[in-house]
Amino acid sequence: MERTNVFVVEGDKALWVLADNCARLYNELNFERRHAYIHYRKFPWYPKHLYRKYAPLVGSATAQQIINKNNEA
Repeated sequence: MERTNVFVVEGDKALWVLADNCARLYNELNFERRHAYIHYRKFPWYPKHLYRKYAPLVGSATAQQIINKNNEA
């Protein structure tokens, strides 16, 4: 089972930066969620600190959707 998403991004550098920041947000969410599960066996949280960190970079709606999709996983 492959657990990565691979995208080919061609074009403007801004797209590269946006895609990179989205991937970073998703990866940090996964890391913190796994860390919380391993140490505390639960994770009923909303990562406001990551939202505040990435919302200016990727946009607030995009950050919220990434967090929501990560919560579904």
